Amino acid sequence: MDLTRGQRAKIADLVPGGQQFTLGVTAEAPGLVIDFACFGLDAQGKLADERYMTFFNQPTTPCGGVRLETPPGDTAGFAIDLSKLPATIERLTVTAALENAGTMSQIQRGHVRFLGPGGEVGRFAFTGADFASERALMLLEIYRKDGIWRTCALGQGFNGGLDALVKHFGGTVAEPTPAPSAPEPPKPQAPPVNLSKITLEKKGNTVSLKKQGNQDHGEILINLNWDMRAAPVKRGFFGGTRSGGIDLDVGCLFELKDGTKSVVQALGNSFGNFWGPPYIMLDADDRTGTRTEGENLRINGKHWDEIRRVLVFAFIYEGTPNWAETNAVISLKMPGQPEIEVRLDSGDNRHPMCAIALLENDGGAVRVTKLVDYYRAHPDVDKAYHWGLQWVRGSK
Repeated sequence: MDLTRGQRAKIADLVPGGQQFTLGVTAEAPGLVIDFACFGLDAQGKLADERYMTFFNQPTTPCGGVRLETPPGDTAGFAIDLSKLPATIERLTVTAALENAGTMSQIQRGHVRFLGPGGEVGRFAFTGADFASERALMLLEIYRKDGIWRTCALGQGFNGGLDALVKHFGGTVAEPTPAPSAPEPPKPQAPPVNLSKITLEKKGNTVSLKKQGNQDHGEILINLNWDMRAAPVKRGFFGGTRSGGIDLDVGCLFELKDGTKSVVQALGNSFGNFWGPPYIMLDADDRTGTRTEGENLRINGKHWDEIRRVLVFAFIYEGTPNWAETNAVISLKMPGQPEIEVRLDSGDNRHPMCAIALLENDGGAVRVTKLVDYYRAHPDVDKAYHWGLQWVRGSK
């Protein structure tokens, strides 16, 4: 079915069952950088819960009913499962917003298409001739009426960018500027949408960071930071007692494209090499948790094409396992990309080792997946993720 602007249709007439499908979105516009988003709105058309804005910084909704997924041949896309959406979400609005200078009139051609189990079943096509100086678009709406999910091809221009769209739908945007000198009394509201940081909330959440044009990824900085909680006596990783607090270490398993596999960590003084293979280096060993910069793994992104995968882990070398008290978090920073944050928020105090995140080479992009699984020791992590290394007891 070819949808024209303003045309409405029942989802069940497009997709068998009318519940699960994928939206593929494309906008061909040389020189323009376009961000796509899907807003989950209430009966008043407002973003009552900002966790239901799905975009590059927030790749899935809490219920899993909407998540980023780009079909082959499209610029962006969303996997939709309407059966998972809570009753408070009455409509989904797919939008496009310019990140750089320009207007939507520069779009040569674009579309939003419905994909079911057998392929494409519906399409709404548009071009820049439909718009003028607008910098954002409301492309398509999926809404619930009389208990039946329907769609409407909008093709509506909107002045302003992504932040203006967020505000239009009743959300708030994190601003770097200070608050006014005489603020109004605070009103209860959801946390602001942060357009510069992605927090992977749930195990299995994934985000893919692509190269910027013809440039390489630059330095990929992975930082571990935590709070040290002192205690009279702490038990070491391999037995015995020590005084002081928790010594939490960051490290990684790596696999290169040529099949080389090993580990970078302070244990065994395997600090790696930034300029030569494996192009990964640990730059510090924080024994106390008092260094404000924590510990850093640095990956030479100029050689990312030589790396197949990297599994980032943390383990408590010294101190009784108490993950809740560590407040541990890793952040991943790359030039020109939003910061990625993963919190160790589901601690298992029976085990001193945590597999935090998996970085995979996805056609040159850096695909980051939250793991946060807990294990007794390195061999258990190795076995779980099929690394195949031989392990011996080490010290530092």
